[in-house]
Amino acid sequence: MRVLVVGAGLSGLAAALELARGGAKVTLAERRAFPGGRTYSFEGPDGEEIDNGQHVFLHCCTAYRTFVEEIGAGHLVRLQPRTKVPMVDGRTGRSWTMRPTLLSLLCYRPLSWRERTGALRCAKEMMAADCAAFDDVTMGQWLRERGQSDNAIRTFWEVPVLGVLNERVDRVSASAALFFFQTGFFGSSDASRIGFATVGLGRIARKAVEAIKAAGGEVKFGERVERLEGYDAYVPAVPAKALLELLAPEQRAMEFFARAEGMPTSPIVNVHVKFDRPVWGRPFAAFVGSPLQWVFNRTLIAGQGGGGTRLTVSLSGARERMEETSAEIERRIVEELRRLLPDARDARLMRAVVVREPEATFVCAPGTRVKRLPCETPLPGVFLAGEWTESEWPSTMEAAVRSGVRAAKAVLARRTP
Repeated sequence: MRVLVVGAGLSGLAAALELARGGAKVTLAERRAFPGGRTYSFEGPDGEEIDNGQHVFLHCCTAYRTFVEEIGAGHLVRLQPRTKVPMVDGRTGRSWTMRPTLLSLLCYRPLSWRERTGALRCAKEMMAADCAAFDDVTMGQWLRERGQSDNAIRTFWEVPVLGVLNERVDRVSASAALFFFQTGFFGSSDASRIGFATVGLGRIARKAVEAIKAAGGEVKFGERVERLEGYDAYVPAVPAKALLELLAPEQRAMEFFARAEGMPTSPIVNVHVKFDRPVWGRPFAAFVGSPLQWVFNRTLIAGQGGGGTRLTVSLSGARERMEETSAEIERRIVEELRRLLPDARDARLMRAVVVREPEATFVCAPGTRVKRLPCETPLPGVFLAGEWTESEWPSTMEAAVRSGVRAAKAVLARRTP
């Protein structure tokens, strides 16, 4: 059974590996010269490998964790032994540790006591909510209807929503946000343990390519697929917009595929900064009341010594940043780092690289559920993969891997005995 997988992002890599191990004669075609999709690495101006952006996973991301083990990259990632989220108040510079448990809300410093008890009541209701019933409501509306103040929304609820769903609470559906809080935030004590790659993401993607080849699959780079033809089955593992471009006009016009038109997306901007000396002793932290959002200490995460510090500042839902020049973004971020990290004030800036991803993720906007197409399509032999396809999961590495495995299993189930 000859199968073509289009796109070597995580969903395509997962699909190709599952197909190859299932006995299909699989070809993975990628238009770029390297794998990884939206989780890739490149060589920086100083010769160091830089990820396009900081990606994390949680302990509840079981499909991604299994995939990493299957490709022989388990030793290249690590999980927190216990969930701890360092927090920094950008208005005062004070820091504390947040643990994603219901009772921890009573210790959340930026909130008044009344806001803390209100957040606890809201969280309890959240855990019992039917996620699917709130797809047409924004998370902001859902929270305000339950008495959450603007301060509570801005300094607490929006921090994890923005980081995981890549959009503000007033732009995402309550359905998607509630699923995240139930599954990955206030779930089991282990669910929200945060994991990182200790090496460049490109290395993990290359390990996946090696595993596919070892299983008998073929991987072609610099291969642009114009049409789905010449194979027994196809798995387009590409964003919704790219999928529609693959289809013939009459196929795009089909009611099934037309639903995916106009899938909303949101940008991410990452700023990769390197100082000439140690400037910070934490592996990462979330910042409230600051333009920094999330800062990751790549030097500590990678377990590297030496005198310098590599930081990645991740700015989610960064629509306003997309119109700024790289110099403007760099200046603002470096100034804020120096303001909040005292040891960075006298440190020499060795490099700053700004990476824009204009369509980094799809947005789980209200009413978007219908745009997330199922794996099986009306076209014979065509099965869809991609984190935007039908799933409860938002646009994450976990959703991507799940979709690839699901599509591969559907292909293998249809082959002639």
